[in-house]
Amino acid sequence: MKYQSLLIFALSLTAVACGGGSKATAIAPIASPAVAPITKEDSCIELGALLECALEHQGVERTFKIYAPSSLDGTTAVKVLFNFHGYGSSADEQLLYGDFRDLSEQEGFLLVVPQGSLLDGDTHWNSDSDLESKSSADDSGFVSKILDAISERYDVEPSGVYAVGMSNGGAMSLYLACSLSQRITAVASVTGFMSANLLSDCGVTTPTSVLFIHGTADKVVSWDNGLGGGSILSLAAFWASHNRCSDSSTERLEDYNGDGVSGVLHKYSACSAGTQVQVYEITDMGHVWPEKRRGDDINGAEVVWTFLTRFQG
Repeated sequence: MKYQSLLIFALSLTAVACGGGSKATAIAPIASPAVAPITKEDSCIELGALLECALEHQGVERTFKIYAPSSLDGTTAVKVLFNFHGYGSSADEQLLYGDFRDLSEQEGFLLVVPQGSLLDGDTHWNSDSDLESKSSADDSGFVSKILDAISERYDVEPSGVYAVGMSNGGAMSLYLACSLSQRITAVASVTGFMSANLLSDCGVTTPTSVLFIHGTADKVVSWDNGLGGGSILSLAAFWASHNRCSDSSTERLEDYNGDGVSGVLHKYSACSAGTQVQVYEITDMGHVWPEKRRGDDINGAEVVWTFLTRFQG
């Protein structure tokens, strides 16, 4: 079985296309955690602090990476976070660009970073209810199969499985909220979107908490119309309606970088089964993953994990 080589983390990577809008910063490697032993029959190989795994889906070898925190000892069930890269990007780039490894160490959750399949030479996620509208890749089935595979290796907490992604990866997370709501507890979209097809044929079966982080100056996925599926606030309203939220409020975000603008946090609460919907509307932010160290007003990873981990399925 062939495996992709792991990119060296000490190098800076430029995020590709919808994968991000800025150069990723070099990040010091984290000590390798203890992981389950590798056997010849195993579908994973050790690469430093990561496991790189492969499985067959739709007759194609698909890969994903696992980062297991060093505190993981198998005595307690572990939460899982799927982190999806953007269009044209990769799992390696998303590990750096939307980096949850420090939080994984601090909070003790399992980080899973899948690799998209190729569409006309570019990596992508088929994030639509009409599987023929973009490609024939069954990415919802791929994620479900990953979850089966990691549940054989780790004691996964079924009520603590979450998804987040950047751009097309954010759209993939929202698609999972529709197509795999029985297994995905809550999702977050950073600069993502929903298609008109998905809005009309979502298929979600349970109340599901959803977080959006989006910039008003995003020129790739418009704040006002996404990619034709509607404004980011209208997408939030869709989920608030599904969750039967009865309260809404807004609050001004802190101007952390001191540039005179910040943004608004939109909250939809008093929802079914204790769910929530939130939108971080970031003034003048483009198509990027927000990080304070890059000059933004929020840390995307911290905001995402703080939101998601409130909810248990």
